[in-house]
Amino acid sequence: MTECKPEWKVILELLEKVDPELLTRLSRRMIYHLYTHKIREIEELMRELEPRFNASDDSAALYANVPNPRKDLPSLRRFVERVFQIAGASLPDADIAQQLSVWMMQERSRFLSIAVENDDISLVDITDALNRFVNLSQTESYISPDERMSIRVALIRRFLSSHLPYINVAKRYITIPDFQRLIKRTLGCAQGSGKLGGKSAGMILGYEIIQRERASHPELDSVAIPESWYLTSDAIMDFIHYNAMEEITSLKYMDNDQIRAGYPYLQQVFKNAFFSAEIVNQLAVLLDQVGGKPIIVRSSSLLEDSAGAAFSGKYKSLFLSNVGTLAERLNALLDAIAEIYASLFSPDPITYRKERGLLDFNEEMGILIQEVVGTRLGHYWFPLFAGVAFGYNEFRWSPRIEKEDGVVRLVFGLGTRAVDRVGDDYPCLCSPGKPNLRVNVRPEDVMLYSQKRMDLLNLQTNTFETHPVQDIIDAFGTQIPGIHNIVSIVNDGMISMPYRAMFNPKAQDYLVTFQGFIERTPFLRQIKTILDLLKQTFGSPMDVEFATDGQKLYFLQCRPQSTASAEEAAVIPANIPSERIVLASNKYITSGLLKGIEYIVYVVPEAYDGLAEASDMKEIAAIVSKLNQILPKRRFILVGPGRWGSTNIQLGVNVGYADISNAAVLAEVASEETGHIPEVSFGTHFFQDLVESRIIYAAVFPGQPESRFNHRFFSDAPNSLAEVLPDAGAFASLMKLIDVPGTAAGLSACVSADPISRQAVCYLA
Repeated sequence: MTECKPEWKVILELLEKVDPELLTRLSRRMIYHLYTHKIREIEELMRELEPRFNASDDSAALYANVPNPRKDLPSLRRFVERVFQIAGASLPDADIAQQLSVWMMQERSRFLSIAVENDDISLVDITDALNRFVNLSQTESYISPDERMSIRVALIRRFLSSHLPYINVAKRYITIPDFQRLIKRTLGCAQGSGKLGGKSAGMILGYEIIQRERASHPELDSVAIPESWYLTSDAIMDFIHYNAMEEITSLKYMDNDQIRAGYPYLQQVFKNAFFSAEIVNQLAVLLDQVGGKPIIVRSSSLLEDSAGAAFSGKYKSLFLSNVGTLAERLNALLDAIAEIYASLFSPDPITYRKERGLLDFNEEMGILIQEVVGTRLGHYWFPLFAGVAFGYNEFRWSPRIEKEDGVVRLVFGLGTRAVDRVGDDYPCLCSPGKPNLRVNVRPEDVMLYSQKRMDLLNLQTNTFETHPVQDIIDAFGTQIPGIHNIVSIVNDGMISMPYRAMFNPKAQDYLVTFQGFIERTPFLRQIKTILDLLKQTFGSPMDVEFATDGQKLYFLQCRPQSTASAEEAAVIPANIPSERIVLASNKYITSGLLKGIEYIVYVVPEAYDGLAEASDMKEIAAIVSKLNQILPKRRFILVGPGRWGSTNIQLGVNVGYADISNAAVLAEVASEETGHIPEVSFGTHFFQDLVESRIIYAAVFPGQPESRFNHRFFSDAPNSLAEVLPDAGAFASLMKLIDVPGTAAGLSACVSADPISRQAVCYLA
């Protein structure tokens, strides 16, 4: 009578004949399995593979620096046999058969592991592999936890980021099915291997963290992200090659003046270039899915939104009303993408990369396309409000506010006025950790510093527009969802919140305060929860952008917050002679301690206000830019009217990051007579640049207590502008270059700024 073999032995004999490689992999799994069961025989067997040492000589030392002896194939086959002999003697036959069955089911999904471990796998191939895996039955798609983690990490590295701190967080939250859903919204070259870019990667991971925490934090139930699509980063290289513009990648090594001079033409070259039919067809399908909703086309470069290099505002994000025929909408989308591609080669980001040692990195530009959060009212489209929030408050307006309380910057309408340095308005600032401590307390201050203008999309004219807040609220009133929580009523100098049914914009005086959202709704609690969760998960404070349509809070961006580095505490010297104080401030300052300042670049507020031609104002900015390149780095101060970097050229010198990057201090001088009033710019892209670059910021209000501006020093100091820049001599009445040691008998300027005591002083020493 023939003995009946156990099922597992039959399987092994078959595999030995038809698939010896699979048998080798199964034997390796069995070794680990026996180890987990603490089978002593497997440990003894494994020791046989180790080099044999002779205790009487130095063979151990010899083997330490030469290859280990190699086993021949017959020996390895006998080794495999012994592995399963030990298994048969140690485990029940049914358990071995069951384990082999599980491992062989896992092998059916091995194709996905092979696919994702190839860093150069094309978009079409990885899409096929993911779809095939997800469409397998539950039993067929079974993989071990360690292999599942390996696949997740490979997918994160392939699509999102190779940055290890990012991967360490993302692998805990983003699953394989998440990537299958993500890839359905991914566009790009079929044979390409690009990523989604930093902005997309940050938003995706931040939202997955929020999703995972909903059960513990019910206030997050209404948090969502807009409908989003992703154009991979290598599509820009396809665009460059398709238009034979390969030489464009070497522009980054030119000097800043050359880059700046050629950029307007370069932008037009990009906007008149062509996309491949492959990309055009994918974008046409995308627009068909979007329908007639407005969209925003956002930059998402590989370096963007990374720790220590946020690239805040360096690349473009463009709104499209998305109206007209499909051909018109498609042309507008292609034009916007081309303009964002061109911004990769603009002066500001290249300067930014040079300063951080990132110039040689092969930067590529992904594109994030999203539906614009908002509601249609008449022919306008805008969100109820939008803004930015920060885990750390670097700009505390009250000693009762802790750094960890965070800060939120809110605007009615599109969020552009929250992140751009607008020249004619003010956002709402509040602290999620101390919501009752507002920046402005007195009714007259609340009225003066309330938002007066808003940004929106005009769907009739297909344009991005700015309108007075009052015009929009008067026109649509209570049709605006949640408007009663946006505005406050002004009555006899007193400010109060309206009730929903009692608000009548045409019969009441009102202003935008967000008081209702701060006091009546869970909004700030939602923001505080998000900031705390992200800080706890990433291990550092985070910077997020958001918008709401009055129903859901939409999560738009997530990146490490740019924070001031820990430096020597700035001690404000006592008893400085008044004639040696150049300027002093008691509000709106950042921290720092500087000595040896040699130059002050001073734009005269009254003279600047008297300019009638925008071309002259732009020339002032150009001169500042040239001085930024010539003067010794971190040895000069910029002092000027109103708001440096303002989008309104009449209310401040319109400079970009590349124009001020080498300055030590940026001081803004208020002048109510000329309308030049600094604005609390914390949270804007401009302010984040100052923080990252450790440029001290101070706002000076001459005439106010504890604020000083030494008019005599600035008026009497000789002007060295024409000596340093002969071509700028015609503007010597508008701006001064003050050689501090030459003016002050060999003294230099020192700056001490302490935001905790809310004091900053620039003095001669």
